[in-house]
Amino acid sequence: MSVGRQFDLQIMVRCVMTGCGFCGVGSERGSVAAVGLLSAVVFYGCSGNGPTLPAWINGESSIGTMGSVASEDGTMGLMTVDDPTMNEETAVGAVCGNGLIEEGEECDGKEWGGVTCESLGYAPGTLVCTNRCTFDVVACGPEGMVLVPGGLFEMGSTVYSDEQPTRQVYVDGFWIDRTEVTVSDYEECEAVGVCSMPGMGGGCNWMVAGREDHPINCVTWYDADAYCSWAGGATKRLPTEAEWEKAARGTDARVYPWGDEPEPSCSDVVMYEGAAGGLGCGMDSTMEVGSNPMGASPYGAHDMAGNVWEWVADWYTSSYDPLELDNPTGPATGTERVLRGGSWNFDNPNYFRAAHRSNYFPGVSVSGLGFRCLRTLSAAQ
Repeated sequence: MSVGRQFDLQIMVRCVMTGCGFCGVGSERGSVAAVGLLSAVVFYGCSGNGPTLPAWINGESSIGTMGSVASEDGTMGLMTVDDPTMNEETAVGAVCGNGLIEEGEECDGKEWGGVTCESLGYAPGTLVCTNRCTFDVVACGPEGMVLVPGGLFEMGSTVYSDEQPTRQVYVDGFWIDRTEVTVSDYEECEAVGVCSMPGMGGGCNWMVAGREDHPINCVTWYDADAYCSWAGGATKRLPTEAEWEKAARGTDARVYPWGDEPEPSCSDVVMYEGAAGGLGCGMDSTMEVGSNPMGASPYGAHDMAGNVWEWVADWYTSSYDPLELDNPTGPATGTERVLRGGSWNFDNPNYFRAAHRSNYFPGVSVSGLGFRCLRTLSAAQ
């Protein structure tokens, strides 16, 4: 998970102490809470809400055990939650908490039976054994995606009127593609007849030798929506504008995905820069996804600035609804869809800000337009 920069992962896990039904990873509103990518702190708490993501009561918690969940190369490992009250019977003759995997149990304390996130069909992540001796896989990551925790963040800015009002917005936790969807990714969808063939020529990457790992471009909003609805076994979708912005800037209201400075250059962004040779940092095209790891977002998402503008789900409107603060999805109707992130043929630093918005007719496809997909936590389980 290290991509030129390493970020620490603090996964806040609250486990039930007695009589509760869920041990998982969560924010104060019950969705995944994680910051960064490498270490873990475990907390215990109790909601009594059964086996779903709990709404944590009164913010009460007590510190439990601490465990490493990553090796030096960034590979995520396992986390065992040691709850001294784990003694609930999970089946006749089976006692959860005795350290033995018995009938009706998936795990027991530190006994995992060799199970990992990968063996369950997920990408490397943090697997948790609950106090009911079942696995919680909410922090096992889908392949090629990064975790963005649920919670509040500052959305918008005062630079342009359509980025206002600036306000605190809540979004549930989700996984988002680490990179923009590539040409080779899109080819799989087109080959099975789900996705339409994108545009060709004039800077388009489709059918150009050597650009298999470049972002797919020259796609309409409808193409992007069709791909995301198909990808991952129909478990993905286009991100909302709010989800995209949080994935790009985190919770510290930073200007760019990498921070408030320096200003965009080809060290961080695939863009137009005269000193670097012009269009696409001298390549006269897009570049392979993830080519500028120094420009990664706080959660490890690449090319949130530059390479291609990214279609998101929302219809465009000239300002935000100040009352839409909880998982906003934008207006119900419109004529143009929102674009985010800037592209390889632009040089204006403003376009690469995490809060910047652009808009285009959904049926248009040009060489600067691409996308990435999102997967909700419930779909990832």
